[in-house]
Amino acid sequence: MPKMPIASAGSCYGKLPKGGRLSRMPWPSDYQEQLLPILSSGAIEAEWTFTASTEGTHIVLPDGRMDLIVAFRGDGGSGLAHVKLLIVGPARRWAEVAVSAGDRFLGVRFRPGWGGPCLGIAPASLTDSALIGEAAETALGLDGGAIGDARTPSALAAALSAFAHRRAALAQRPNATVRRAITVIQASGGRLRLDEVARVVVVPERTLRRQLTLAVGLSFKAFSAVVRFQRAMRLLNDASGPLAPAHAAIESGYSDQAHMTREFRRHGGFTPGSRPPLVLVGMSIE
Repeated sequence: MPKMPIASAGSCYGKLPKGGRLSRMPWPSDYQEQLLPILSSGAIEAEWTFTASTEGTHIVLPDGRMDLIVAFRGDGGSGLAHVKLLIVGPARRWAEVAVSAGDRFLGVRFRPGWGGPCLGIAPASLTDSALIGEAAETALGLDGGAIGDARTPSALAAALSAFAHRRAALAQRPNATVRRAITVIQASGGRLRLDEVARVVVVPERTLRRQLTLAVGLSFKAFSAVVRFQRAMRLLNDASGPLAPAHAAIESGYSDQAHMTREFRRHGGFTPGSRPPLVLVGMSIE
């Protein structure tokens, strides 16, 4: 199936002037997100919408998740056009996506480890990539149905949500060890070593490494690095009191500020000092 390089739905959003770089979704005017409590949906983390108000290039930041997305144009008054399904895999680095004013997106973001079982796709097969259009429909076994028959944005959103939740209800749960390990990694902000996580979840390191890679699509090292990057972003942009870069580096588990700067370049394509103004959304530990 053809693949198009693209990153997983990120959790940092911001906006720069037209022609400049944008983080994944401008906040708050263009992007809306509904985080779902883990008790109501263990598999689905959030449902989101985005309408591009300006033309530009968006930077999609990695967060270790998989997303099911519908891209389209139109408000339903004259019908929907260019409806396209996307399955976006887990990512280790940022990706640039060009959008035009009026482009619209509806998305469902799965919790780490759940995207594969819900969508029936090995996450590692989509690392740093995506299935687009017919390739995504074929992978999901879709033949149109409610998603293809929708004629308004609200109907399209309802169909996408219903499909994702139906898949989640039927999906086989990731094994308990993997679920516990993901929780430990997130709760620690990606600061624990493999042997430390393995001791907490009481499983051999080799087994944990293999099971986590299969479930998330990223290696333990890569997933922890992405979680650590996201934590550092939150600390640097905390509205109640952002940390200075040197303090954020230590609190995030980096050896020093230079180490954090290298990791920011690796995952986001920018440095802590040159990052765009961001509002951080998601990556909550429930």
